[in-house]
Amino acid sequence: MLKYFFKRFGLMLITFTIVVFLFFLFIHLLPDFHKPPISGDDANYWIQYYREGRDKPIVVQFLIWVKNIFVTGSFGYSQTQRMDVGLILFSKIPTTVMFQLFPYLITVPLGITLGIIAALKKNKLTDNVISVGIMIFISVPTFVVAVLAQLVFGWQLHWVQTPPFVATASDFDANFWKSAATYILPGLVMIFGGMAGWARMIRAELTEQLTQDYMLLARSKGLSQRQATLRHGLKNALVPFAPGIFLGFLGLLSGSIILEVIFRVDGAGRIYLYAFNNRDYPLLLLDMVFYEFIGLVASILADLSYTILDPRMRIGSGKLS
Repeated sequence: MLKYFFKRFGLMLITFTIVVFLFFLFIHLLPDFHKPPISGDDANYWIQYYREGRDKPIVVQFLIWVKNIFVTGSFGYSQTQRMDVGLILFSKIPTTVMFQLFPYLITVPLGITLGIIAALKKNKLTDNVISVGIMIFISVPTFVVAVLAQLVFGWQLHWVQTPPFVATASDFDANFWKSAATYILPGLVMIFGGMAGWARMIRAELTEQLTQDYMLLARSKGLSQRQATLRHGLKNALVPFAPGIFLGFLGLLSGSIILEVIFRVDGAGRIYLYAFNNRDYPLLLLDMVFYEFIGLVASILADLSYTILDPRMRIGSGKLS
């Protein structure tokens, strides 16, 4: 198991290095729209220009960029906001996590619960009602639900402030309950959107597990349907979805670009859109590198998570000699 982890970690570092260099190469091939005109005099721009080695070959620039990260902790300089891009991005992550954490903690158990109920009541009224709700929320994109929710509860019923927004940490200091109320509408949108996907997948997998021979054996030993489902069927049904749970937690760091724009959240997802629209390439580079790192780490944790529910996968290092 340990050997497998170090092997995957080494491959991850190689992949990460190659991908980051390609990101760096392609972004630095783009024209510099923030370069001052010939008649202009932007001393700060030229300080950063030579500090980052942009007058040198691209490989040397990349090595200088990596060196600055480890030596000074600098990921680059934003000409639009006049500060280090690391300070910009990492300061927005707590807001993004706070925006998505509680809906996610509700979405997963609620979706799993509905999937279990639908599987146990297969082809009955309860299953049909849950299945219809699942298909509705899966078919309608989340951003459409968000806009309709704003239209109905904000502009027509006036139950939430219009235009809707999500409070920041400073707003909580001023008025905690009013600020907490701003999370209700986006939270419900994310819960209903994510819950439907989880419920559908759990229902399909658990329905298949309930027809397996080991379930019949468990029932023949005296276990009730509920006991057999919870002890055996559900455990095996959750094995394929264990990685998704870990990936979801790491995904909280990257945020949701569309929902953060709709609900005016000053988070990491919105920063990505800002960097793209304003051609802030150092900030865009850090965004892409950060998301790539999260994705690679999540892939390793996803593989290791299989061992939590299925000990037979603990070896994971190929054929035994």
